Amino acid sequence: MIPARRAVTLAVLIGAGYMFPLYLVGAVGVAVRADLGLSATQLGAVVSVFFGVGAVLLPVGGRIVDRIGPRTAARLAVVGAASCLLAVAVFGGTYPGLLAAMAVGGIGSTVAAPVGGMLIARVVRAGRRPLAFALERSSIPAATLIAGLSVPTLAAVVHWRVVFGIGSALVAAVLLLPVPGMSRVDGPRTQAPLRPVTPLLLVTGMFFLGSAAATALSTFFVGHGVDVGMSAGTAGIALAVTSAATIGVRVVLGLLGARVPGRATSAALLLAGAAGFVLLVVPSVPAAWAGALLAGAAGWGWTGVLGLAVVQSHPDAPGASTALVQAGGCAGGIAGPLLVGALTEHRGYGAGWLAMAGFAAVAGVVAAVNGGIWRWVSQKAPVGEVDPPADDDLTSERTGVTHSGTTMPAMRHDHQDRG
Repeated sequence: MIPARRAVTLAVLIGAGYMFPLYLVGAVGVAVRADLGLSATQLGAVVSVFFGVGAVLLPVGGRIVDRIGPRTAARLAVVGAASCLLAVAVFGGTYPGLLAAMAVGGIGSTVAAPVGGMLIARVVRAGRRPLAFALERSSIPAATLIAGLSVPTLAAVVHWRVVFGIGSALVAAVLLLPVPGMSRVDGPRTQAPLRPVTPLLLVTGMFFLGSAAATALSTFFVGHGVDVGMSAGTAGIALAVTSAATIGVRVVLGLLGARVPGRATSAALLLAGAAGFVLLVVPSVPAAWAGALLAGAAGWGWTGVLGLAVVQSHPDAPGASTALVQAGGCAGGIAGPLLVGALTEHRGYGAGWLAMAGFAAVAGVVAAVNGGIWRWVSQKAPVGEVDPPADDDLTSERTGVTHSGTTMPAMRHDHQDRG
C-alpha cells in the first residue's frame, strides 16, 4: 500500500474506532435500558457525556495534535477508543460505571477527531483530497453501520457488555498497523490564528445542529423502530442500511470533488434530511425506513464537503480548525440525545423527531448563507495552481506541510459567493 492509501485507511479506522462505543450504546440501547433500568433521558445522557467531555477538551486536543504530529496522535487515539470499549465491558454494569466509561471515550476523542484530517492534509496530494476527506468522514457512519449489524448478530446471542469487549479487541488491533512516518512541521512554536473566524463559526454551528440530529437518530432509532412494530434486529439492520447510504453519499461527493457546488449541496442535503425527520413522525414501518434513510443519508452526508473546506481555508492549523468544528459537533451530540430523550419520555418519539427536523432545517439555512468559507477557500487555492509533486518518502522533510507552497483545490462554489 502506498503511503497515501495507508494514511487514508488509518484515518478511516481511527474515525470509526473512536465513535464506535458511542453508536454501539445506541444500537444496543433497548438491552441497556432493560438491563440497567434506564429511562430514555438517562440513555441520552450516556451519549451526551461522551460528547460533553469532547466539547470541552477538543480545542486543546486539536492544538496538541498540531504540536505532536499525527503519528503519535494516531496511536493515542486508538488506545483511547479501545480503553473506552473495555471500560464499558468491565464497569458498564452500573449506570455510574457506564457514564464514567463513556467519559473515557470522550477524552480519547479529543485527539482522535482532528487526527484524520491532519493525516490527509500532510500525506494526500491536493487533487485527491476531496475523495480522501469523503472516505475519512465516512468512518463515522461506518461505525454506526457496524454497531447496527451487531444487534441481529452478536447482541442477539451474547450479553451486550460482551459485545463491547469484543469491540475493544478489534479496535486495539489497529495498533498493529504501520503508521506513516513523518516529521513534525518545522516553524515557529506559536500557533497560527484561526482566520477567517465568522465563516468557521458558522460551519461549527452547522456541525452542532447536524450532529445533534444525526446522533439522536443513531441513539433512538432502534427504540423507535421497535415502537412502530419492527423487531430489534430489523431496526438494527435498518440503522446499518441508513449508515451505508450515508457512506455512499459522502463517497459520491468525494468522487465528484471540485465539480460539486459545496454551498448549495450542503444546504440541499440538510433540508432533505429535515424532511426525513418529518417522515419519522409517521408511526409506521415503511415511514421509519424511508425517514431514516433520508434523515441519515441526506442529513449527515454533507460533512466531507465542509470538512475539506475547513482544512483548505486553514492550512496553517488543520488540527486546530478541525477540532473547533468537531467541538461544535460534540456540543450537538450533547444536545440532540438529551433533547430527544426528554421529549420521547414525555411526548413520544414524534416530538423528538420534529425537533431534529427543525435542527436540520436551520443548519440548511446556515449552509445556504455561509458564502464566506467558500470565498476563503478560493483565495487559498486559486484555480490553475499546479499541484506539488508527490513524495514517495514520507520521512523526508517535504512531508511536513510547507504552507506557503501547499495547494488545496477549491471546491466549486456558487456564483453569488463571490459577491
